[in-house]
Amino acid sequence: PDDTLYPSSIADADYPRFTLSFPFYIEQSIDTLQGDTILSAREIMKFGGIQSLFRCSFDAQGATAAEVSVGAGLTTMFDTFEDALENFGWEGTGFLTFDLRVKNFLSFRFGFHHLSSHVGDEYLARYEVIALPLDDQANLLSGSTYGMDYVRDALYGGLSFQISPSFRFTTEVRYSMNMLRYMLRYNDFPWHTSLSFEYREPKKERETWRWYAAFHVSMYQESSWFPSTTIHAGRALSQKESNREFRVGFEYHYGRAQIASFNHTQTVVSWQELKRESHFAVGAWYDL
Repeated sequence: PDDTLYPSSIADADYPRFTLSFPFYIEQSIDTLQGDTILSAREIMKFGGIQSLFRCSFDAQGATAAEVSVGAGLTTMFDTFEDALENFGWEGTGFLTFDLRVKNFLSFRFGFHHLSSHVGDEYLARYEVIALPLDDQANLLSGSTYGMDYVRDALYGGLSFQISPSFRFTTEVRYSMNMLRYMLRYNDFPWHTSLSFEYREPKKERETWRWYAAFHVSMYQESSWFPSTTIHAGRALSQKESNREFRVGFEYHYGRAQIASFNHTQTVVSWQELKRESHFAVGAWYDL
């Protein structure tokens, strides 16, 4: 199928999609060499998509159906505009899920989600952290400590509810499992939950650009459930009978760093101690 029973959340950074965005940071927690500046510019590029592998319908209209879907993607963050800390980091994400649509307006997703996040080699080299093997206690600028390899392999559950033709609500929960010895330190605080609201201007008789807006909140146990918030708004062009959609617009984010390695912690961090970032961005997004 060209679509999936469980549509992607527009403002969720964990969903694999094609992205080119230019965030301008008002507040940043990732150490850089540029000192105090009013705005710090970065670039974020993402590659990936979601595909339904096979589907079984239980009625003639296909309103009730089940499918197996797979998704995979790569996220990279660069800083070429500023001080040549060119690659902050990168992370891979993927999932294998069983999706169930009960009615045209209600879908569920169950499965397995993988996130593997890494501090970039160029970033480490700028701070002369080049010795191998590299452990998780490597101290960078200002004594900050990052998890060089941050991995979460999680059981996954989600609900997507189409409130009306224009409004959709999604909520999801993930539980990171202790699967392999090298991952144990990243599973002391396994829970992660999120929710999102989305609006799309109603479709017209023919495919045209439509206004859209999306609000997404992501909360991690390791960050004392701080609500990292992302807001999207802009114009969207969708394909008929498909989840493929191209969007251009603006993004605002306030909360955890978007490369997960920079949020590594060995204890639950209070809201007062949590390193937060905020940015405005212009960008283009394509859901395959």
